[in-house]
Amino acid sequence: MKALLPLAGRGRAWALLAATLAPLSAGCTSESSSDDGDGARPAPSCAYVVEYDGRRYLGREETDVPVGKSLGGATRTACDDTPGDGDDGEGPALMTAFAVRGVDPGIAIAVAEDTGEYRLVVADTVKELPPELKKVTDRS
Repeated sequence: MKALLPLAGRGRAWALLAATLAPLSAGCTSESSSDDGDGARPAPSCAYVVEYDGRRYLGREETDVPVGKSLGGATRTACDDTPGDGDDGEGPALMTAFAVRGVDPGIAIAVAEDTGEYRLVVADTVKELPPELKKVTDRS
């Protein structure tokens, strides 16, 4: 004999199942920027994360940013987006952080990737780019 849930209980059972599975599926997705491209968050498979002055910054595509003075050392965190594949991924990398002209370093900085090329990284607490940073990203 099969036990069947009464009709009223089925909706609650599905809701409970959906609530249980939702956090599991969220772990498999990446954070994405807003549809209009003005969001501060990137959508990479292995995020480009830089730590500087006790803050975490997330990398963006822009590499043509107006840099100011050197702020000191920063660290790009290690990344292994496919664990168990026999590859250890990328280890942490030491970099130099630079101020972005006209932007508070608590909002965004630039890091030297190669000689003469600087990548924009935005504090992970920033949800939407402020106007002074939109000016920088619009010209890239």
